[in-house]
Parts: sequence; C-alpha cells; structure tokens
Amino acid sequence: MSKIPVEPKAGSLTEAMNDAVRFRTAAVLGILLASAIINAVRLIAVGGQQNAEEPIAVPLVMGVLLVYEAATLLWLYRGRDHGRPLSTLWVYSNAATEALAPTILGFSVGLSSAHSLQGAAIGPAGHLYGIFIVLSVLHVRVGASLMAGAVSSIGFAAMVTLSLNIEDAEASRLLGSPRSLELFSAAVVLLTGAAAGLVALRMRRYLVTAVAEAEGRMRAERDLQAAAVIQQSLMPSEPPEIPGYEIVGWNRPADETGGDYYDWVPLDDGRVAICIADVTGHGLGPAMITCFCRAYARTALRVESRVASAMTRLNTELVNDLGDGRFVTFAALVITPNEGEVLSTSAGHGPLLVHRHEDGAIESFGADVLPLGIYGSDEEVDAVTHTLQDGDVFLLVTDGFFEWANPEGEQFGTERLEAALSRFGRGPADELINGLLGELEDFVRGTPQPDDLTAVVIRRTASAASGRQA
Repeated sequence: MSKIPVEPKAGSLTEAMNDAVRFRTAAVLGILLASAIINAVRLIAVGGQQNAEEPIAVPLVMGVLLVYEAATLLWLYRGRDHGRPLSTLWVYSNAATEALAPTILGFSVGLSSAHSLQGAAIGPAGHLYGIFIVLSVLHVRVGASLMAGAVSSIGFAAMVTLSLNIEDAEASRLLGSPRSLELFSAAVVLLTGAAAGLVALRMRRYLVTAVAEAEGRMRAERDLQAAAVIQQSLMPSEPPEIPGYEIVGWNRPADETGGDYYDWVPLDDGRVAICIADVTGHGLGPAMITCFCRAYARTALRVESRVASAMTRLNTELVNDLGDGRFVTFAALVITPNEGEVLSTSAGHGPLLVHRHEDGAIESFGADVLPLGIYGSDEEVDAVTHTLQDGDVFLLVTDGFFEWANPEGEQFGTERLEAALSRFGRGPADELINGLLGELEDFVRGTPQPDDLTAVVIRRTASAASGRQA
C-alpha cells in the first residue's frame, strides 16, 4: 500500500500552488496575444471586403480579455498572494471567467450578419474551450477544472441549441439536423473538464510530495550546516603555545561534516596532549561520534596519569557507545615544553611519520593496538618515546591523504606521502601542510575527495640546552 504523503507546511505548499497559478495566467495571456496577432494577420491577408464583415465585438472582447489577464498577472506577480492561499472564490471566478471567453467570442462572431453560431462553435472560438480547460489544471484544484469544463460545456451547448432556432433552413440542410454531433461535442467538453480535474488532483498530490521532499532536504541541509558549525567550533581555533614547538592542525571534511578531528589537551602537570582521530565513514553520524570521542578523550587524558591508561579508558567508553561496524582510529602524542622527548600511542592509526631535519630521514611508526570501540580490553601498551632534535617534524595524518585515488584508480599511498614530507619537511609547519595538499591534489587530478582530510604537524623549533631556533 502506498503511503499518503504528509501535507507539508502551508506556506511552502501555498507558494508552490500560487506559482502554478502565476504560470497559468501568463500562459493564458500569451495564448490570447498569439490569437489576437494571428487574427489580425488573417484580416490583413484577406483584404478589405472581409475586414468590413468582421464583427467589431470580436476585437473588443479580445481586448477586454487581454486587459483582464494582464491585470491578473500583474496582481499575482506583485506578491499579493505570497504567504497565503488565493481566495477560493477568486480561483473559481477566474476559472469561470476564462471558460466563458470562448462562448462570448463565439456569440460575437455567430450573431453577426456574415457568420453563423454553428460555424462559430466549430471554428477558432470553439477551439479555445479545450485550451482553457487544459490550462485550468494549473489551478491545482479539482473544482476549478470541473467548473471550467461545466461552464465551457454549457456555453458550447447554448451556441449549438440557439443555432437550431435562428439559423435558416439552408444552413440546417448544409449542417445537418438534428445536430447530434455538436450536442455530443458539448458532452465531450464536459468530460474534458472532468479529465482535467483528475489531472489536477494527481498534480496536487505530486506537488504535496515534491514540496514535502524539498522541505525535508532543506531541513537536512540546515541540520548539516549546524552540525558542521558545531563540529568546526570544537576543533582548536589557535595552535597551542608550547615552548620549543610549532604545532599546526588542519582539517577538510569530504561532506559538510566529517569523521575526523584533531585536538590539543593541556594536562595538569604542564604537558600537552596532541590528538588526532578518524571515525569510520564521513557525514553526520561520524561527526556526532567525533564530538563525544573528543569529550571522552579529554576526560581520560586529564584523569589518567599514563597515556596508555587514558587510551584504555577511552576504549571502554567507546565500546559501550558505538554500534556494530563502527570504530575509531586514534593517536595521541604527549609533549613536555622545552624538552625533546615526545610520547606517542596509536590505536589503529598510522602511519605516524617523523622527518629528521639533520639528514632528511623518514621514520614510520604503525599502530600499537587495535582501533578503539571494537572490543573491551584492560590490556595496556606502553607509549613509545621519541626524541626530537631541532627542526625534526612529527606528522600525523588521517587515511584520506594516502587513500585518495587518481582517475586511473591509483591511490596516493604512503610512499608519496613520505616523499612529500621529505620535500617540505624543513619548512614551517603551515607550508608543509600546503605542500602535502598541493602534491595530493596534483596527483588525483580533480577526482572527488572521497574521505576527510586531517593533518597535524609538530615541529621542534628550539633546544632547551641551546635556546636557538631551528
């Protein structure tokens, strides 16, 4: 069973329906203008005698209709209908007025000395019935289409019936009597109005569905934008001031929101923890996970005296909160100001890269334990101690960097990442990130970014012993 669409907010549906009415009015005006131009060209083409026999009422009626439609269109476009539905009385009156137009034109032609009502009914004026009934669908109201069909049918039948009484015998002999064909045509006009009503009903249902879907997308986009603002506000806006170090973090999500984040956490003993994390997937769900992962990590790092114990505590919290198939790769570095020793621990996150300033060597370190959130364990792995000399760089990136592929499907890879680190490792931290990103984008040659990109650069700038800058 198909679900009946839920009515969207009145304002948006009303505006959509009013847009349809504005379009319909513009179409009617265009058809009338085209008819007037065609008729004028015809009169010029046939010459003076025919012009003299053309009833004066025809251009008058056409002029009145043109003024009416132009005024209606101006009224609609001036915005008087915005934000509220058009009056039902106006809609039905408008439909009836337009449906009467072919009848008025038909009588204007048929009652002239040179024409017959029968000829007018099956001539150009009669053809307008179908056009106005079809356009009545854009009122998006069943009743308006039914009224257009009924008024048109009554007008058509009136012309045919009156023609039986006033036309001479010769006309009756030529056109046939009884004129069942014309009366049947009046019934067809009525059925056309009923068919238009069914189309209007279906159009309204589609319109309701389309507006509801559009509102849903808009709400989702607003939610994503709000989530993106919140997520970006949780990331550090300024680098930490750690004597002897230069630290820069950078992030670019694949969608409005992402599953990566980086953070720095001042500890009670004066040290600073630098964190980077990557939640599986990207989008709103992983973005929500990064928020409570960040909160858990900050608490664990401040409560536990050892970084390994903090990692175990964080894993326990995430195991309880993450669903099946979700996990987090996480790496943390603990830095002591003015000292070259850096502690690192990684849960499924790697590689962690170190660029040696003196000889340009690249050191790569893998994960110490499995990613967080997969299963609970009290096992602790001691943090790895790294000694950084002046100018040495510690680079943390998420897998979005080395898994991004070019049009041929070849990934950037860790080897190219290390080569780029070698080329830009001796420069300032922000130039290193720009260099890595530039090389990556040159390699992928415009392929869409498939995953979030996050990088943290930790550069040793001064030795406690020498006090000089690298």
